Amino acid sequence: MAVRSARESVYPALKVYRSSWAGFLAVGFFSIFVNLGTLASPLYMQQIFDRVMQSGHLETLVFLTMIVIFFLAVIAVLDAIRGSILASIAKWWDETVHADLLHAVIQTARSTGKSHSHAMNDLATIRQFVGSSSVLPFFDGPWVPFFVGAIILIHPALGFVAIAAGVLLVIIAGINDTVTRRRMAGAAAARVRAQQTIDIATQHAESVYSMGMLPGVLARYRNDNELVANSTFAVAAFSAKTAAITKFIRFTAQISVLGLGAYFATLGEITPGGMIAASIIMGRALAPAEQAIGAWRGIVGAMQSHRRLNDIFLAAPLHFDRTQQPEPSGHLQLKGVNLLVSGQERPLLRNITIDIKPATLNAIVGHSGSGKSTLCKLLIGAMDPSSGSVRLDGVAMRNWDPQQLGRNIGYLSQSVELLYGTVKENIARMGEPDDEKVVTAARLAGCHDMINALPNGYETLIGPGGLRLSGGQAQRVGLARAIYNKPKLIILDEPNSNLDSDGEASLQECLVLLREQGCTVIIVSHRPSALSKVDLIITLADGTIQKTQTGEEFMKHAIRPVSDILQKLGKVQPAKAKGASPANETQGGQ
Repeated sequence: MAVRSARESVYPALKVYRSSWAGFLAVGFFSIFVNLGTLASPLYMQQIFDRVMQSGHLETLVFLTMIVIFFLAVIAVLDAIRGSILASIAKWWDETVHADLLHAVIQTARSTGKSHSHAMNDLATIRQFVGSSSVLPFFDGPWVPFFVGAIILIHPALGFVAIAAGVLLVIIAGINDTVTRRRMAGAAAARVRAQQTIDIATQHAESVYSMGMLPGVLARYRNDNELVANSTFAVAAFSAKTAAITKFIRFTAQISVLGLGAYFATLGEITPGGMIAASIIMGRALAPAEQAIGAWRGIVGAMQSHRRLNDIFLAAPLHFDRTQQPEPSGHLQLKGVNLLVSGQERPLLRNITIDIKPATLNAIVGHSGSGKSTLCKLLIGAMDPSSGSVRLDGVAMRNWDPQQLGRNIGYLSQSVELLYGTVKENIARMGEPDDEKVVTAARLAGCHDMINALPNGYETLIGPGGLRLSGGQAQRVGLARAIYNKPKLIILDEPNSNLDSDGEASLQECLVLLREQGCTVIIVSHRPSALSKVDLIITLADGTIQKTQTGEEFMKHAIRPVSDILQKLGKVQPAKAKGASPANETQGGQ
């Protein structure tokens, strides 16, 4: 309970359902009068048959009709009010939950790599269910015994028919629930897989089409979609059958009540008006069960969505409000860092210890799969180490306030992902853009002229439905975003992978300027030209630090093998030894 309370303080969405009980109680309160008001019609019919038709008093007919119409109008207003309350609850749930849900999804993806792309669709499913009339049978159902009791008061035998019909409907509802849950169990996971297949294929449409992957993608999508379609069809077909059976039972029960009522009326045990009233009340008593069975697929879907969202919140990493720290200088320290990912036997990173001074230019090199990108994610606090510590200015990354840390960190990943919005909004990190800072970052990244050459300059819309930037253009805009507002710690993972010679020259100037302006810069690169001006180079191999060296030492080792090869090919003369004479060289040559 204490753990859940702690989570509720971090993710208030977990208690939104309890917090909305007041709204549901209001719906229940109005449901009292709506259900009592439904008795107006059978009572009216009973009075018509038993009083007006017997006495022939038209004044009584008019008076009764006016009263019933008034009550029906009141019922309609109350029914509309409770429907509006449900719609308001659904809207409030969505507004309250979606921010926490997005935060939980991002935190989970950051720490575990799990993608919950279905989360927002699940929230939409719950919102649509709560805001619809599918919820009302839960409020009308408790009134079924009341209506059955009213039928028993008219005649016990008619009440027995109502009870029998109600029991049959409960049995059918139980069978319908079991079958629906079982057949929908695997459909949700298949629907998520199918959607992910389409999303990924759309993002990489060129590769999918050009390399002939489209048939395979379609086959995979077709398999998952077929499972969803078969499950949906099976549930729909079974629901149609149960709905037909339910309707048959209800009609049969009403006919039975009419028939028995007519029999008892001929015997003088009940009046003709009582017979008609019992039939109408019977229909009203069985209506919630019939409505619930008809909407059961939506009910089960909403319950499954709620369960999945609850699991996301319960499994998401906890985050708390943090004390604002003094602005960092960019001093980065890693001590004994290990990173073990669930499902893998060997750690991705082992015993990483680094001390990176402020206002320095540093590089991480190593073969593919050595752990460079993973280390970058640790350095920016996107991942937490399994053991050891990552500290910025002596403060562990997890103890920084996320907003304060975000302002002081710039990050450019290998695959640059720009969000839907203008170029200016992307550079300003989707916050309120400061034009001067945006242009400064673009100039520093060497993309100011490139941006102004776009159709609408900095206001050019990019992303879905907007302009598609080339790899080099996107990388430059991503670099401008990383250095926006000159953060103290800047991590660039392969920042020159899509750049031409001019772009790489601009990058070199940018890195030197950032260092001169007091930023701590760390780059990952395989190109020696990008490492010529760095202060410290860290070489990774198999998730551990192989060696650290200065930029000059690295360049000497990187250039020497090339020089040796050229010497063997006779393209370069060996260096002269000090004190050697031309004669000695000639003799040596002989």
